[in-house]
Amino acid sequence: MRVNVSDIVKTEGAGLDVDFLGDLPELREYDTSVEFKPSFKFAGRIVNLGGLLKLSGDLHFEFNANCLRCLKQVDTVSDIQVEENFVEVSKSDDVDAYTFEGNVVDIDKPLIDNIILALPMKTICSDDCKGLCRVCGTDLNLKNCNCDEREIVDPRMEILKDYFK
Repeated sequence: MRVNVSDIVKTEGAGLDVDFLGDLPELREYDTSVEFKPSFKFAGRIVNLGGLLKLSGDLHFEFNANCLRCLKQVDTVSDIQVEENFVEVSKSDDVDAYTFEGNVVDIDKPLIDNIILALPMKTICSDDCKGLCRVCGTDLNLKNCNCDEREIVDPRMEILKDYFK
């Protein structure tokens, strides 16, 4: 989403409200294990702090991911705070800084970056999820199986099994 900041870029302390509701299609390129719903909502403000434009606000998004243990689909809702700074291209030598050129600020990249950082490392359906049987693949949350519970050792690592005994 491109925001016209011509009204605030020349006046220190001036601000502009930003509301965004829609989809961020570029986000689908980053993580294929997560399916985002097209219901991104951002409500915030851009303020001129002496040539530095500060974006701050609340971002709401929803996504589906598979449970790491049992592979069930888990629907997740997340609300995060976004605070990012933009520097004019001609005044920045930092390659990692968010920049703007002229009177337009593109807020898609910082929103996407904040979403990616807010994603959980692993998604589980519940803390007491038992997962799948390592032998037969039965969902242990639904029923027990009669598989041998002994520890399965990769034959290539068999020699290391008694190393610390």
